[in-house]
Amino acid sequence: MRVRRAYTTVLALLLAAAAPHCLKAQVNPQIDTARHEGPQVRGLEYHKEEPDSVKRGKVYYFFYTPAQTKINVLHHPLLSPTGAQFNDPIDALDGNYYLGMGVIGHPHLALYPTPFAPLSQSLIGEPFPAYAKRLGNVRFFQTRTPYSQLAYHSSLNKDYIVRASHTQNIIPGWNISFDYTLMRPDGVYTSTYAKDHLLDATTNYFSRDARLQAKAAVVWNSMRNDENGGLTDDGYFTGNYSTNYAGMPVNIYNLQSRHNDLALMGGVSYSLVPQFEQYRQRDSIAVSMDADSTVVYDTIEVTDTIPLRKPHTLNAGTFGIEFTYDRRKRVAVDSTMWREYCARLFWTNDVYPDHRWRNPLKITLGIQPRYVFADIVGDTLGYRSWLDPFARVEIALGRGNLTAEGEMRKALVNTNRQDSRLAATFYYPFDSARNTFIEAKAAFASRTPELRLVHMAQRTAGNVLKAVNTASFGAHFRHKDIVDFSVQATHYDHNTWFDTTLLAVEGAATLWLYQAALTTHLHWGWMHLDMQHLLQHSTDTAQMPVPMFATKNSLYADVTLFHGALRAQFGVDIRYHTMFYSPNYDPYTGLFYHQHTARVGGYLWGDIFLNLQLKRATIYVKAGHLNALWEEERKYFLLPHYPGQGFGLFYGLTWKFFD
Repeated sequence: MRVRRAYTTVLALLLAAAAPHCLKAQVNPQIDTARHEGPQVRGLEYHKEEPDSVKRGKVYYFFYTPAQTKINVLHHPLLSPTGAQFNDPIDALDGNYYLGMGVIGHPHLALYPTPFAPLSQSLIGEPFPAYAKRLGNVRFFQTRTPYSQLAYHSSLNKDYIVRASHTQNIIPGWNISFDYTLMRPDGVYTSTYAKDHLLDATTNYFSRDARLQAKAAVVWNSMRNDENGGLTDDGYFTGNYSTNYAGMPVNIYNLQSRHNDLALMGGVSYSLVPQFEQYRQRDSIAVSMDADSTVVYDTIEVTDTIPLRKPHTLNAGTFGIEFTYDRRKRVAVDSTMWREYCARLFWTNDVYPDHRWRNPLKITLGIQPRYVFADIVGDTLGYRSWLDPFARVEIALGRGNLTAEGEMRKALVNTNRQDSRLAATFYYPFDSARNTFIEAKAAFASRTPELRLVHMAQRTAGNVLKAVNTASFGAHFRHKDIVDFSVQATHYDHNTWFDTTLLAVEGAATLWLYQAALTTHLHWGWMHLDMQHLLQHSTDTAQMPVPMFATKNSLYADVTLFHGALRAQFGVDIRYHTMFYSPNYDPYTGLFYHQHTARVGGYLWGDIFLNLQLKRATIYVKAGHLNALWEEERKYFLLPHYPGQGFGLFYGLTWKFFD
């Protein structure tokens, strides 16, 4: 019997050796059948080396960028502490600690300015950075199986949010997706009707070898807000003022603002360099073996493991072209319109999607012809710029890398006006998984103020505002999900803003803004403590008013019940920031302006929450702003004359489908 078993094994190995292109054979009882279910879309395995049988249930995503795309694995988070599925009136979003809105959809302001941003032009400051859809924050997908998400959030105050999203591949490599959100808040104003529709639809295509990549997107925002419809009780206001500091009446009943945005994008890129296959053939040979009257079935899996040829750093590269159209329209007493047409043409030598070989020198070059049309309060302002060049170079240094990038924007309307930006980043991970790393940044930029500021300065006094020059330096350290710490210093020259009369003002002196942010996640068994602390100092608070300290803390238990069938989180969430002269919001113009009369802050904001997860359904209940129930004096102002929401009971359900 032993001789027969040895003979069978030798025969199986001989059969494996005779298989075409076979250089290696291994016995593996777990058959990976994913590769035999149809053509494999190569070029999607960028970051993790794992078998297709593991990757079958995964969803991949990437953001729109003017270069050949690298895809990330989309994780499926279980629970988000503090009921983050619901849009909090005050929350930390994308690393910024925000003032709230008063009601959902109301313009809000970041307490923690973030430098190092690329060059951009805008008509006025973005009043909806956390909610509005933009080409820069929509996601494109590639899926092995369809993925959907349905959500409903509401409160005892008749707020509700409905969200539906879906993505799937029509054929291997071709994906379609959409994401829709409806927000309907019920605030504290006399006239508080608001309804916001946010929609994006995307599609993208990868050829079998990922040499051809194409993508397109449409983004639509329709937001209606009665922004300052008068309060039921003017006692909300500090000192019971009936007008704000710009002389505008506070009780502007039925002042309605509409934001109608539409953005389109389409692009294609093609690599002139052939891709290298990971596997040229993969066979499986079934083998049966007898062992003492027991028949054992096994599989010999044959994989071509010819070492990949090392690609060339110097190569013909990838060429691409993309077109975008962006229209933003605000209809109110004071209306504005913004249209931007842009084309991006680029080349990059980063053409190898396979993560097994790292290009030691990555280069991206491009130009961006663009045309901007702006209509401000009935005055037409044509703003042109041409051949905005950009470049990026990344040099591999062991595990780490050094990146340098630059861009320039030349305006034809004023031959002396030229925006520019130059930035450098050093990044070094301490482990192969890149869970612990250190990063250092430096950026120098010269930026034209917002077109609204430029236009109003020229109309009122014929002044030409100088470019705002900034020099930013920062360092960032992260250790897994435990500690995330960053420090940065930014020098501002010719800073600009609106004063209380809504006139453009240019700073006569320079200023420094020093900032530090610490995010920690600690846990002892089932107890968790998440903390976010922000510390900053402005050397000229008249030009740059910021709170000195802001913090958000979540203490909660995370447990599993009923043999792991149910997961629960319950705890408290406390937020606070020190008092400062917060910029005020003018509903007529949709502008923020500096004031130095009323301060906001110095007030705790506490929530109690419960999250439950049963399989892929998440349910939460949250008592928001609990301490407002016993406060004798209302102090919870988000901006001067804009009080935050009082006590509220929020609840919601999120259900994900990705099988």
